[in-house]
Amino acid sequence: MPRLMALDIGEARIGVALSDASGFLASPYTTLHITRNEADTWKALQHVIDETEAEGLIIGLPVSLDGEIHAQAERIIAFTERLKAHIALPVAFWDERLSTVEAERLLTEQGQRPRERILKSGNRGGKTGNRRRKQRSRQEIDALAASVILQGYLDEHPQEKETQRPAGSNHAEDNAQ
Repeated sequence: MPRLMALDIGEARIGVALSDASGFLASPYTTLHITRNEADTWKALQHVIDETEAEGLIIGLPVSLDGEIHAQAERIIAFTERLKAHIALPVAFWDERLSTVEAERLLTEQGQRPRERILKSGNRGGKTGNRRRKQRSRQEIDALAASVILQGYLDEHPQEKETQRPAGSNHAEDNAQ
């Protein structure tokens, strides 16, 4: 089974998740920062693809609750089209509705509510320390949101174990085309 990678593309960061070798489980991997120079972003993505040996890319598409494609989803589609010129992987969109909410819920269940961690730290780290912890928790949420996206894809595409390519469709893919 090839390793699949999922991206949760935000305005400042890209959460990255990977599937295990069996294609059964998704795990958070890292968070990349989007730079003003897209060439740097493409290079960072290619580096992660190379180091993980990913063979397919699943991109979270923020479809609105009414099922429509709005500005944020259009931005992701445009970003993906530019990205395709720089990578040689098959790409599929996956409806990411509420993936960040789910990621925050999972962290809360683990007793790692980002807000609590910042408040518990008090002033020990000063403003800089709090800022770093807050930034770290946002990055954790982004990578965890990517794993929620990928797990949804893996759960809906058990045949991927046989075909070894991102394929299939969900509503996000239908609406994006």
